[in-house]
Amino acid sequence: MKKIIILIITLLFFTGCYDYTELNDTAIISGIAAAYKNNKYEITFEIIILQKDDSGSQSQSKTMLVTGQGENPAKAFNNTIGKVDKKVIFDHLQVVLLDESLAQKEGIKHLSNYLFRDIHISNNFYYIIAKDTSAKKILATKIKNEPVVSNALIGLFKNQNDAEIFDLHSEFDYLYAQLKEGKKDILIPSVTLNNSKISLASSGVFIKDKLKEYLTKNESQTVNLLNDKVENALYSKQNIAITVYKNNTKIKLKNNTVHIKVNAEGLIRCLNKDYVLRTGKINKKLSQDFSKLIKKDIKKLIEKSIDTNSDFLGIRNLYYRTYPAKYEKNIWKKLNYKIEVNLEVNRNGQAFEVIN
Repeated sequence: MKKIIILIITLLFFTGCYDYTELNDTAIISGIAAAYKNNKYEITFEIIILQKDDSGSQSQSKTMLVTGQGENPAKAFNNTIGKVDKKVIFDHLQVVLLDESLAQKEGIKHLSNYLFRDIHISNNFYYIIAKDTSAKKILATKIKNEPVVSNALIGLFKNQNDAEIFDLHSEFDYLYAQLKEGKKDILIPSVTLNNSKISLASSGVFIKDKLKEYLTKNESQTVNLLNDKVENALYSKQNIAITVYKNNTKIKLKNNTVHIKVNAEGLIRCLNKDYVLRTGKINKKLSQDFSKLIKKDIKKLIEKSIDTNSDFLGIRNLYYRTYPAKYEKNIWKKLNYKIEVNLEVNRNGQAFEVIN
């Protein structure tokens, strides 16, 4: 609700004519659900309505959903706005939930073009896919202690423990630039409903503007490793587990070979064997073993990118920037890949004595 508080302060202190009566006449759009049904776009607003409580001393908020349809995004938005009896404000839009069927069949090109062109809509919101459910059902979900579902969605991504798996750093304007340029396919995170509760799902893989399939959690983690966005990435092998807390990845192109070099540091998290840790030999062995494991994960991710025909790793863009005169659409599939992983499982803070 921080954005809402900022809005109230702005309206009260920087516009002398604003009061709570006028705030009560304002419909703040925090989230939007977008679907495509029967050859029509369906747009649902999650509206935050600010009002005073019964005593008139404190402000409070509630939400409501309003839905409209139209043959194109502009018409659908206009019809939805027409059903709202207050002044609609998009300045604090946080998420646009995409129906899975919309992303797969119709694609998000036309919707994205409308959202980017509309001067009333801020471009720093996030796209999120509603996986195995409808986007409208996600917005209609009742959440304890949080009346605004859009706030809960943002909090779910920012506060979850698997920050290295689900990346919510790519705001709409960044994704739109990628779609427009056409030299890198995009990834969009997804949520689903489990027992009427919203939970994280996985990242959706796109070809141009259409959803192709989903990454696994392990594949999503590998993507973020290559993008230097890991903080506590867990890797396990049998009864041994380590976390990678720091990494630096360099991806370069020379001739027809993509060179991927990962330097990383990790810590032991689980070691259920009678190992002697004081000498450092086990750390060296684990460093080698998990370097091979990560290298294998990267190789599999590249293979998946090629098999799905989705260049979500951005190799096309790398080739274009390196050899613009030789660029062709499918060049990234014809390249060789050389992968080097140097992981050091260090001894900082390591407990040498364990229960045998």
